[in-house]
Amino acid sequence: MNRITACTAAALTAVLSVPALAYEKGSIIVRSGIALVAPDVSSSALSMSGARLGGTRVDVDNGSALGLTGVYMFHDHWGVELLAATPFTHDIQVEGLGATFDLGETKQLPPSLLLQWYPMDKRSSVQSYLGVGLNYTVFFDEDIDSEADARFATLGATGGAKLSLDNSFGLVAEAGVDFAFGADKRWLFNLAVFLIDIDTDAKVTVPEVGDITASVDIDPLVYTAGLGYRF
Repeated sequence: MNRITACTAAALTAVLSVPALAYEKGSIIVRSGIALVAPDVSSSALSMSGARLGGTRVDVDNGSALGLTGVYMFHDHWGVELLAATPFTHDIQVEGLGATFDLGETKQLPPSLLLQWYPMDKRSSVQSYLGVGLNYTVFFDEDIDSEADARFATLGATGGAKLSLDNSFGLVAEAGVDFAFGADKRWLFNLAVFLIDIDTDAKVTVPEVGDITASVDIDPLVYTAGLGYRF
């Protein structure tokens, strides 16, 4: 009996002392996976050389890329997360005036810094979390579509139209969950969703015609699914 009791106690001690399940102060968590940006677009009407074009709007298509996050746990239930990604590419359309046509495309990067709260017991193999923070979205490599160039030509344009979008600074919120697996429970399957406040002013400079502008609230939901590892 003493030997059985001793073995049982040793096994329990080993299980309870293993740090693999613990989300605790000093832990570092890295996650990577597919990220889908699904914009919820609200746009002003287009303005051309100061004249408002009623019934027009801008729309932005979904984009996907590789999402990357890193978390440092500064407390058993609190962490700081840095969100990064490979560039997202989005197609941009113009709607109104009796037609919908492709305006062009842009790439963007949405680096974000968030404060996270992990409410569950630190040894749970399923960990939900919430986060809130700040986002800075950078737009680059904007290109005009050939269809848009053809439409501008009917207005007297001579080609060479240029698209630009202002960078955006806003809030970001998230909700996610980790499912630990593997022998030491350090590997994670992660699901998360982010709501990002992205507002930009878009401008198309059309030679011989003038500037076409619109204010666009992109405000996407970003869905991510992938794997992680806790150090």
